[in-house]
Amino acid sequence: METLKEIKSKIEMNKADKKHRLLDNAFQLFGTKGFAKTSISDIVNKAGVAKGTFYLYFKNKEDIRDQLVNEKSLELFSNAITDLEKKVLPRFEDRLIFVINHMIEDLNAHPEILTFIDKDLSLGFYSSELSKFFSDEPTGLYALFKEGVESEHLPIENIEITFFTILDLVGSTCYRCMVQKFPTDIETYKPFLFKSIRAILHIG
Repeated sequence: METLKEIKSKIEMNKADKKHRLLDNAFQLFGTKGFAKTSISDIVNKAGVAKGTFYLYFKNKEDIRDQLVNEKSLELFSNAITDLEKKVLPRFEDRLIFVINHMIEDLNAHPEILTFIDKDLSLGFYSSELSKFFSDEPTGLYALFKEGVESEHLPIENIEITFFTILDLVGSTCYRCMVQKFPTDIETYKPFLFKSIRAILHIG
């Protein structure tokens, strides 16, 4: 006979499985049909759950997209940090550029992450969501940035605003160059992006 603890455990596992299925299938649909053309009905039908189940985990379509942006962005960042630990880069700005370049390369390899961000969405949204998410993580990108600025005594008056400025620049650049191909492709634009980031670090 199952104990109450075992029953509760199975219920929690079932809930986690349903949420994972919703996220996974929403990601697939946003990547193929696009965010605007995907409905909540599309998501629940593909996931094989009742529509009411969707609202147990997400407020609306925008909410599931936001959670996906956070989840996929954390994966990109974690992969970059793992590879950074294998490198010997004494200067902070070189480490920062390495992480940003790594994330851009991952996005190049998996463009579906960007395709579910609606082209009509404010470009600042992607950056602000990333900023909010990483700043809550003690080992996240903001912590790395703050530690680097302070350890090398860079002439930055407001670390948080400078961090958000750089992140917004990277987010908008990725969207425009990788999705819209404007003003050019991301590989052509990267040297200009990295030069701008280095300048921001040294002019404060």
